[in-house]
Amino acid sequence: MDRKLIRNYIYNILYQLVKIVLPLVLLPYTLKHLTAPYLGISDFAGSIMNWFILFGILGVNTYGNREIAKVRNNKADLNRTFFEIFYMQLLDMIVAMIAYYIFIHFTVHENLQIYQLTGLTMIATMLDISWFFFGVEDFKKASIRNIIVKIMGVSLIMLLCKTPDDLWIYVVINAGSELFGQGIMFMQLRQYISFEKVSIRDAYRHHFKATFQLFVPTIAISVYTMLDQTMLGYLYSEEHVNYYKDAMGFVKMFLYFITSIGTVVMPRVTNEFYNSGNGAEKAQALINTTMRISMMLALPMCFGMMAIAPTFIRWYLPTAPIVADLIEIGCPIIIFISMSNVTGIQYMVPVGMYNRYSASVIAGACINFCCNWMMIPKYGAYGAIVASVIAECSVTLIQYYSIRKKVNINLKNRSYLIYLLGALIMMAAVYLTGLGIQAGFTSTAVIGNTNHYSLVDVVTTFVQIIVGILTYYLVLRLSREDLCMRVLAKIKEKKHARA
Repeated sequence: MDRKLIRNYIYNILYQLVKIVLPLVLLPYTLKHLTAPYLGISDFAGSIMNWFILFGILGVNTYGNREIAKVRNNKADLNRTFFEIFYMQLLDMIVAMIAYYIFIHFTVHENLQIYQLTGLTMIATMLDISWFFFGVEDFKKASIRNIIVKIMGVSLIMLLCKTPDDLWIYVVINAGSELFGQGIMFMQLRQYISFEKVSIRDAYRHHFKATFQLFVPTIAISVYTMLDQTMLGYLYSEEHVNYYKDAMGFVKMFLYFITSIGTVVMPRVTNEFYNSGNGAEKAQALINTTMRISMMLALPMCFGMMAIAPTFIRWYLPTAPIVADLIEIGCPIIIFISMSNVTGIQYMVPVGMYNRYSASVIAGACINFCCNWMMIPKYGAYGAIVASVIAECSVTLIQYYSIRKKVNINLKNRSYLIYLLGALIMMAAVYLTGLGIQAGFTSTAVIGNTNHYSLVDVVTTFVQIIVGILTYYLVLRLSREDLCMRVLAKIKEKKHARA
């Protein structure tokens, strides 16, 4: 990867770090002060609203990113393309927002105010232009904006939300901070875009069909992301919606480090594929590199999270032990999404394989829906998370099969075996470290001292993380894994250059 890609990845990673750390700080606070049943009401309202956002936004986020990347070298085309896509997004979301409020007016009979306030988030979505900045590969502005929004939102929630009666304030803060963030984005837009009047008819004629093509896989993906929460609320309980959301949040929070690669690489693959003489070869080289990076990160994250989950949740969310079980069951999702992010988002979408991409996620959606229908009524959040694992596995296998003749992703490469063995060895080391620390402290513990055991769990978790990182690094270093050695060589070069 060149320096610009690495720089963009770093900016995206900074945002993902904030996205991970702030919810870690906020979640125990909201569970204590707002409580799981009330948060479940907000989460369920959000899951309903997201369906209307889905139909309003169509596939604009992915499509806009791709189209801006194609024309970013031509100022006139860039202006026209941006305003056509943005105006279409604006009108579609206005219709979706009206439909949402009509729907809740006739169907919601309890906590209607929460549903009404939740709908204000749709205004922020209506004005969301992150896809433009991703398309021009300016991740700095989008990342800084997102960081500001997250910090502001969390600060206000901790300042103003003290009891379950403050749930409406919690919802307003979430919607308002997102809207504020979009305002920042528009201020930053001026250096790229000059206002241009475009025809709404041309906007729909040029872009609607393509966004609808991407909408088909988007809605299919949503079946095994959003529908899980919706079905849990209707078929089991709103409280399990909150548990499921928390568990999936932990499972996917480290996944952001990996999917950030896709966000950064997709516009580059698109630009190279359509504007370079040997674009197909360059695209394949990027895909092979990012697949290896993804697996080098995904495997230790998956097995490491499995190993630390019980101890971590015991002190972090002591009132919700079910979350630890759900995390352990759901961790394979990290591996499957990492792979499908490369095969689908980084390759199939940029090169225009919409039909096969759609087929893969539609198949996953159908499998997920059937599994949810069978398992949620009996097992609640456990059934929903198992269904998600099965669905993500199905999508990954279908996408890999679809591109096998176009891209040579050699999963038999020595590096993949090293990543897997390293992750398993790391998992064993982390697990045994936890047992050793717990046994050592328990032998000297004062029986019944709850605070003492909480402190032990905190210490155990942080020691396990350090042991896990060191163990995995040593396996890669001792086995002289190719990608790891190249990174170390570049670091040494920079040190010598500075000296």
